Amino acid sequence: MSTTRPLDQKAFWLKRALPALLAILIGGAYLEDRFRVGIDDQKDQCLPGNHRWFLIDTYDKAIERDHLVAFVADQRMAMAPWFSFTHVVIKIATGVPGDTVRVGARDTRVNDTVVSEGLALSSKLGKPASVFIRTEFVADGDLWVTGTTPNSYDSRYWGLVHPDQLIGKVYALPF
Repeated sequence: MSTTRPLDQKAFWLKRALPALLAILIGGAYLEDRFRVGIDDQKDQCLPGNHRWFLIDTYDKAIERDHLVAFVADQRMAMAPWFSFTHVVIKIATGVPGDTVRVGARDTRVNDTVVSEGLALSSKLGKPASVFIRTEFVADGDLWVTGTTPNSYDSRYWGLVHPDQLIGKVYALPF
Protein backbone atom coordinates (compact mmCIF):
# COMPACT_ATOMS: atom_id res chain seq x y z
CA MET A 1 0.00 0.00 0.00
CA SER A 2 1.41 3.32 -1.06
CA THR A 3 0.79 6.50 0.80
CA THR A 4 1.47 9.97 -0.57
CA ARG A 5 2.67 12.47 1.90
CA PRO A 6 1.60 16.14 1.67
CA LEU A 7 5.20 17.20 0.98
CA ASP A 8 5.39 14.87 -2.03
CA GLN A 9 2.23 16.42 -3.50
CA LYS A 10 3.52 19.94 -2.92
CA ALA A 11 6.85 19.07 -4.56
CA PHE A 12 5.00 17.59 -7.55
CA TRP A 13 3.00 20.82 -8.05
CA LEU A 14 6.03 23.05 -7.64
CA LYS A 15 8.33 21.03 -9.89
CA ARG A 16 6.03 19.72 -12.64
CA ALA A 17 2.43 20.84 -12.67
CA LEU A 18 2.91 24.56 -12.00
CA PRO A 19 5.58 25.06 -14.72
CA ALA A 20 3.45 23.08 -17.18
CA LEU A 21 0.39 25.17 -16.35
CA LEU A 22 2.37 28.40 -16.74
CA ALA A 23 3.71 27.23 -20.11
CA ILE A 24 0.17 26.47 -21.28
CA LEU A 25 -1.09 29.87 -20.14
CA ILE A 26 1.80 31.78 -21.72
CA GLY A 27 1.53 29.76 -24.94
CA GLY A 28 -2.22 30.34 -25.07
CA ALA A 29 -1.80 34.07 -24.53
CA TYR A 30 0.76 34.20 -27.34
CA LEU A 31 -1.50 32.29 -29.73
CA GLU A 32 -4.50 34.45 -28.83
CA ASP A 33 -2.47 37.60 -29.45
CA ARG A 34 -1.02 36.37 -32.75
CA PHE A 35 -3.93 34.64 -34.45
CA ARG A 36 -7.55 35.53 -35.23
CA VAL A 37 -10.24 33.43 -36.87
CA GLY A 38 -12.24 34.95 -39.70
CA ILE A 39 -15.56 33.67 -41.03
CA ASP A 40 -16.85 34.49 -44.50
CA ASP A 41 -20.61 34.74 -44.09
CA GLN A 42 -21.26 36.29 -47.50
CA LYS A 43 -23.87 34.68 -49.73
CA ASP A 44 -21.72 35.33 -52.82
CA GLN A 45 -18.15 34.38 -51.98
CA CYS A 46 -15.29 35.90 -53.94
CA LEU A 47 -12.27 33.98 -52.64
CA PRO A 48 -10.78 30.80 -54.12
CA GLY A 49 -11.92 27.39 -52.92
CA ASN A 50 -15.26 28.43 -51.38
CA HIS A 51 -13.72 28.44 -47.91
CA ARG A 52 -15.73 29.90 -45.04
CA TRP A 53 -13.14 29.82 -42.22
CA PHE A 54 -9.77 31.60 -42.22
CA LEU A 55 -6.82 31.92 -39.85
CA ILE A 56 -5.34 35.42 -39.72
CA ASP A 57 -1.69 35.69 -38.62
CA THR A 58 -1.42 39.21 -37.19
CA TYR A 59 2.36 38.90 -36.83
CA ASP A 60 3.01 38.06 -40.50
CA LYS A 61 2.74 41.21 -42.60
CA ALA A 62 5.21 40.12 -45.28
CA ILE A 63 2.59 39.81 -48.00
CA GLU A 64 3.57 38.61 -51.45
CA ARG A 65 1.62 38.40 -54.69
CA ASP A 66 -1.34 35.97 -54.54
CA HIS A 67 -1.29 35.71 -50.74
CA LEU A 68 -4.58 36.08 -48.93
CA VAL A 69 -4.50 39.20 -46.79
CA ALA A 70 -6.72 40.62 -44.02
CA PHE A 71 -7.19 44.35 -43.60
CA VAL A 72 -9.55 46.82 -41.99
CA ALA A 73 -12.07 48.67 -44.16
CA ASP A 74 -11.62 52.43 -44.18
CA GLN A 75 -13.89 55.34 -45.09
CA ARG A 76 -13.37 54.74 -48.83
CA MET A 77 -14.93 51.30 -48.54
CA ALA A 78 -17.73 52.33 -46.20
CA MET A 79 -19.47 54.24 -49.00
CA ALA A 80 -21.03 50.94 -50.14
CA PRO A 81 -23.57 48.86 -48.25
CA TRP A 82 -21.26 45.83 -48.03
CA PHE A 83 -18.65 46.96 -45.52
CA SER A 84 -18.89 49.14 -42.46
CA PHE A 85 -16.00 51.27 -41.29
CA THR A 86 -13.43 49.01 -39.50
CA HIS A 87 -14.95 45.80 -40.96
CA VAL A 88 -12.28 43.08 -41.39
CA VAL A 89 -11.92 42.14 -45.05
CA ILE A 90 -10.02 39.27 -46.68
CA LYS A 91 -8.91 39.49 -50.32
CA ILE A 92 -6.08 38.31 -52.59
CA ALA A 93 -3.01 40.55 -52.91
CA THR A 94 -2.77 40.74 -56.71
CA GLY A 95 -0.69 43.92 -56.81
CA VAL A 96 2.41 44.49 -54.68
CA PRO A 97 4.88 47.39 -54.39
CA GLY A 98 6.38 48.30 -57.75
CA ASP A 99 3.41 47.06 -59.80
CA THR A 100 1.37 49.12 -62.25
CA VAL A 101 -2.40 48.59 -62.20
CA ARG A 102 -4.71 49.55 -65.06
CA VAL A 103 -8.45 49.47 -64.39
CA GLY A 104 -10.44 49.36 -67.62
CA ALA A 105 -14.09 48.83 -68.47
CA ARG A 106 -13.48 45.21 -69.55
CA ASP A 107 -10.74 44.13 -67.16
CA THR A 108 -8.17 45.12 -64.56
CA ARG A 109 -4.53 44.33 -65.24
CA VAL A 110 -1.50 44.24 -62.96
CA ASN A 111 1.67 44.53 -65.05
CA ASP A 112 -0.42 43.58 -68.11
CA THR A 113 -1.79 40.38 -66.48
CA VAL A 114 -5.58 40.27 -66.07
CA VAL A 115 -6.54 39.98 -62.39
CA SER A 116 -10.26 40.89 -62.57
CA GLU A 117 -12.96 41.32 -65.14
CA GLY A 118 -15.29 44.26 -65.63
CA LEU A 119 -16.78 46.74 -63.22
CA ALA A 120 -19.99 44.88 -62.38
CA LEU A 121 -20.67 46.82 -59.18
CA SER A 122 -20.51 50.33 -60.64
CA SER A 123 -24.29 50.56 -61.10
CA LYS A 124 -24.92 49.24 -57.56
CA LEU A 125 -22.58 51.98 -56.32
CA GLY A 126 -24.61 54.53 -58.29
CA LYS A 127 -21.70 55.58 -60.50
CA PRO A 128 -20.82 55.06 -64.14
CA ALA A 129 -18.02 52.58 -64.84
CA SER A 130 -15.93 55.42 -66.31
CA VAL A 131 -15.44 56.84 -62.78
CA PHE A 132 -13.37 53.78 -61.84
CA ILE A 133 -11.15 53.63 -64.95
CA ARG A 134 -7.60 54.65 -64.05
CA THR A 135 -3.94 53.69 -63.79
CA GLU A 136 -2.26 53.36 -60.39
CA PHE A 137 1.25 52.59 -59.22
CA VAL A 138 1.54 50.40 -56.11
CA ALA A 139 3.89 52.21 -53.72
CA ASP A 140 5.95 50.66 -50.92
CA GLY A 141 3.73 49.21 -48.21
CA ASP A 142 0.55 49.37 -50.30
CA LEU A 143 -1.35 46.45 -51.84
CA TRP A 144 -3.85 46.06 -54.67
CA VAL A 145 -6.42 43.44 -53.63
CA THR A 146 -9.09 41.57 -55.57
CA GLY A 147 -11.53 38.72 -55.29
CA THR A 148 -12.04 35.99 -57.88
CA THR A 149 -15.47 37.02 -59.17
CA PRO A 150 -16.58 39.98 -61.29
CA ASN A 151 -18.86 41.17 -58.46
CA SER A 152 -16.12 41.33 -55.82
CA TYR A 153 -16.03 44.70 -54.04
CA ASP A 154 -12.29 45.26 -54.18
CA SER A 155 -9.51 47.69 -55.10
CA ARG A 156 -11.12 48.40 -58.49
CA TYR A 157 -13.67 50.50 -56.65
CA TRP A 158 -11.79 52.05 -53.71
CA GLY A 159 -8.07 51.77 -54.47
CA LEU A 160 -5.05 50.53 -52.58
CA VAL A 161 -4.84 48.96 -49.13
CA HIS A 162 -2.46 51.08 -47.04
CA PRO A 163 -0.06 49.77 -44.35
CA ASP A 164 -2.17 51.16 -41.49
CA GLN A 165 -5.10 48.98 -42.66
CA LEU A 166 -3.12 45.73 -42.82
CA ILE A 167 -3.92 43.06 -40.21
CA GLY A 168 -1.85 40.16 -41.58
CA LYS A 169 -1.47 37.14 -43.81
CA VAL A 170 -4.43 34.77 -44.08
CA TYR A 171 -4.67 30.99 -44.39
CA ALA A 172 -7.84 29.27 -45.63
CA LEU A 173 -8.96 26.53 -43.25
CA PRO A 174 -10.21 23.28 -44.81
CA PHE A 175 -13.63 23.31 -43.16
